[in-house]
Amino acid sequence: MRAFDEDPSLRWLFVFAHPDDELGVCAWIRRLTRAGATVHACWTHHTPVRKAEAVRAMAALGVEERNLAFLPGVDGRVAEQMPELWPRMRQVVDEARPDRVVTIAFEQGHLDHDATNLLVNRSFEGPVLEYPMYHPYTRRIQTLNRFATPDGEEVLELTQEECALKRRLARGYPSQNIHAVLVWYHVYRWLTLRPLSLCRSERLRLQVHRDYRSPNLPPRLRREVERSATWRRWLLAAEAFLSLTESGW
Repeated sequence: MRAFDEDPSLRWLFVFAHPDDELGVCAWIRRLTRAGATVHACWTHHTPVRKAEAVRAMAALGVEERNLAFLPGVDGRVAEQMPELWPRMRQVVDEARPDRVVTIAFEQGHLDHDATNLLVNRSFEGPVLEYPMYHPYTRRIQTLNRFATPDGEEVLELTQEECALKRRLARGYPSQNIHAVLVWYHVYRWLTLRPLSLCRSERLRLQVHRDYRSPNLPPRLRREVERSATWRRWLLAAEAFLSLTESGW
């Protein structure tokens, strides 16, 4: 199975944690809508302002507002809210009837991201594709737009038009500082002699790591994360949710 498959007969559901997370895979969404594929999108958190920003962004990508769903998760608390959000997520999947679901990689970048990934995998039995946002939360400066390990990834090289689209969309979230963060990170990479253009490619891979009791990171980063208070908080929330889903609740 190809991750970047433009077959217009496929139905796609993209599940994000926060409005603006779609920046990591927006060019691929635009390619799909231009190819005539059916695209749905869902966010586990929103506010009225952030919802409006997401609706505008998805309109620019060719996704109709009727195909968008917004769950009532609280920013920073989605992990603890998984039991109450799970029925809503399953309803979104049932209504979208996707062949493929794309979500944020389980890579310990943000607890809301990891919780969203787990919700998707407990709500959809088909192939789940993941894309990188940033990791790990134990580092002051996190790695953006790259998987912690590149195993299994497919890389979509973007056109100049698609790069311009990413830059334009990044300025479309005035309630957040996402554009400034991306510009700063670009400068930082150049200053450390590790240049990285965030707008030139997007990455997807079939998700195979589904052990939510173990960090999905290389050994050194895994040990670092396991010692953190954030990981301990994750384990408490994940264990509570997994005990419900594994018992068939």
